[in-house]
Amino acid sequence: MYLSRLSFSVLPGKGREAAEALKTLAALVAAHGGGPTRILQAHFASPEAADLQFEQEVASVAELEAQVRQIAALPEFQQWSASFSLLLSRTPKREVFTVVAEEGGGHPGPAAAASAG
Repeated sequence: MYLSRLSFSVLPGKGREAAEALKTLAALVAAHGGGPTRILQAHFASPEAADLQFEQEVASVAELEAQVRQIAALPEFQQWSASFSLLLSRTPKREVFTVVAEEGGGHPGPAAAASAG
């Protein structure tokens, strides 16, 4: 299991608007078969830390790459992206993490995946 995280730094006073706009991205991901998403807004953070995080769980990096290509090709995403970019103070950053433990300390390895299916 993997977690993809996009980190966004927004212009002053645009945090709420950007958080609302990310809901559109979450809806696009869901409509095109993407895994669970989560939007996080910083409450306290270090200077220069991102204000918003968009997270998505995926089974594989290949699956994530395919979803990114599919959604990025959509005209509605391209329109959304152009308007969302105006809210940002710098280019977003993407990180992909391997999930090594789930809630309760379990390991999300093959046995966990088999029991979930």
